[in-house]
Amino acid sequence: MVLAIGYSCKKDEIISDPASLAIGSYVTLVKSNNNIIDYSNLSASKVSIVVKEYGTPVDKIKLHVTKGTTTTDKSKWKLIKEVPYSGETLLEVSATEIAKALGIPVTGLEPGATYTIYNQLITKDNRTFDISNTFAEFAGLTAYNMALTWTAVIVCPFVSTGFAGNFQVTEDGWGDYSPGDVVTVTNGPGANQITLTLYPNPAAGGANGKPWVVAINPATGAATVASQPYGDYPAFGGYTNLKIKTAGTSNYVFSCVGTISLRLNHTGDGGNFGDYNLKLKKI
Repeated sequence: MVLAIGYSCKKDEIISDPASLAIGSYVTLVKSNNNIIDYSNLSASKVSIVVKEYGTPVDKIKLHVTKGTTTTDKSKWKLIKEVPYSGETLLEVSATEIAKALGIPVTGLEPGATYTIYNQLITKDNRTFDISNTFAEFAGLTAYNMALTWTAVIVCPFVSTGFAGNFQVTEDGWGDYSPGDVVTVTNGPGANQITLTLYPNPAAGGANGKPWVVAINPATGAATVASQPYGDYPAFGGYTNLKIKTAGTSNYVFSCVGTISLRLNHTGDGGNFGDYNLKLKKI
């Protein structure tokens, strides 16, 4: 196979000799060891994968990082380090190395955030290949098994001991509370669960309030609110028999930093009222 990376030609140009196409290089994923960084153990947490070259021989791999999803804007990439390539090669990055590359203290890594790591290949003939000069249709095909990018996800295992108590509202998109308002969170009723009785707030026209439960994955802090009723807003017509549940995948309860971050969908007799953020910080 000839992999022409970053090569273009005019539509009337005929390539008569396939050898004239440059043979590029990429690495394939041999093994994904771990992509999770434990915020409660930053000094020891590492992410790692094992890769293998394909195409032109690789001399070394430069590892870069950005916060968030993949970008081909290399001006945003921050160099972590270089790793010599030698057969199947272990690429290992610590939480400390990610933070240093980003110019922040290691505690500045954000629980719930994803950090993208970029594998930039330097070949033995001194050419460079990475996600920015590899056709997207190649990089995205599972058949190629490319490992030009990978991720580190910051999580925080949930520990219920000492978590319950008073929390300050930092954001309430639903509008029952203002930033700075204080609410109470209790543990249970089951293991790795917490209970809130926030909605409906009587001060916002609410009535018949019922507690609702958040279930938490103890290994990662990922949170889920199953559909459950929480009350009414009699003054607002169709806002009765309201139910609540989590929406999307960015819902977390992080006991290590005392935060609750939920995206909640509200429905009732009047229909679907949409998704709104609720963020709380332990006092």
